[in-house]
Amino acid sequence: MGKVTKVTIKYGNGGLPQGIGDVFENADKTDLCVLAAVLMLTRSSDACTATELAASLGLAQSEVDASLKFWRGAGLLGTAKSDGGTKTASKKADPVKHETSKMPSAHRNGALERSGALENYTSAELADLLEKRKVSAWFIDEAQRILGKVFRTYDTGILVGIVDQLGFEEEAALAILAYIAGKGKKTLRYAEQVALTLHDAGITETEAVLDRINRMERSGEVIAKIRSMFGASDREMTATEKRLFTTWTETYAYDVEVIRLAYDITVDSIQKPVPKYTNSILEKWYTEGLRTADEVERYLREQKDRKGEGDSLAKSYDIDDFFEAALQRSFEEN
Repeated sequence: MGKVTKVTIKYGNGGLPQGIGDVFENADKTDLCVLAAVLMLTRSSDACTATELAASLGLAQSEVDASLKFWRGAGLLGTAKSDGGTKTASKKADPVKHETSKMPSAHRNGALERSGALENYTSAELADLLEKRKVSAWFIDEAQRILGKVFRTYDTGILVGIVDQLGFEEEAALAILAYIAGKGKKTLRYAEQVALTLHDAGITETEAVLDRINRMERSGEVIAKIRSMFGASDREMTATEKRLFTTWTETYAYDVEVIRLAYDITVDSIQKPVPKYTNSILEKWYTEGLRTADEVERYLREQKDRKGEGDSLAKSYDIDDFFEAALQRSFEEN
C-alpha cells in the first residue's frame, strides 16, 4: 500500500504565530470548516487524512485539498507520512513566533503553498520600493480607496508583490481590485489569487487583464441565469455544476442564448435538465466551431435538412453518432 498523507496540527500546545489574525480574516467559510473538522478528527489521534475530512464535511476532495494548502501555508497544519496504513507518530511543533511580515502566503489553486510565488516584504523593504519608485504612493492610496480599508504591512506587501514580482502594471492591479470589490471579496489575499491565476495564464498586460476581467464579469452574469435555468438559484452549486458552468461561459465563451438552445434540446430529449447532458451538446458545438446562437440554429437546420428528420431539434440531434458517443462517455463518468 502506498504512502498516505496525514494532516497534523501544529501549535497544539496553545502557542500561535503572530499575525494569525490576518490569516483568519482571509480564511473563507470552507477554510474554517476544514480547520474545525481537523480539530474534531484529531481529538483522539495525531492525524487525519484529506479523504476523511472530505467525507465528514460532504465536500469535494479538491476543495478540502485547497483549504489544507491554505492552512499549511499559514503554518497551522503540517503533514506526516504513513506506510501501508500504519500511522507514524508526528511530533508537534513547539510554539514559534513569526513576524507578521513573514507570515507565509497561500494560493488556493495549488500554485503557491508557502511563499512559493509572492515573497512578503518588511516595512523597510516597502519603503525602499516606494523611494525607488518601483511602485507609486498614488497606487497604494487608490488601492485602499477601492477596497475601502487602510492596509497593514501584510496587505501592502501583497499589493506591491503583484506589481514588483508578478509584473503587472499598476493599472492592471487596480483593475483586479475593482473586480474583486465588485464581487464583495475585499481582501488582498483574494486579489493575490486572481493575480496568480492570470499570471499563470500569461495574462499580465493591462489590456489583456481588462479583457479577461470583462469576460469573467460576463461569465458571472451568465452563470446566474444558468443557475436559474437548471433550478440551482436557491442552493449551492455542486462541484460538477461549477466546473461545467465555468467551462461554458469562460472556456467556450457562450452566451445564455446558446446555452438555452442546448438546455431545450436536453429537456426535449430526456424530460429533465441534466448539466452533463447539456455539456455533451455544447462540447460538440464548440468542437464544430459554432460560437453564436445564429450559427447554432443554422447548423441545426442543416442537420435536419440533411437527415430529413422533421421538426424535432432533439430528435434530429439525438441520432448524431458523435453526440451519442460523447453522451455515453459523460454518463459512464458519472
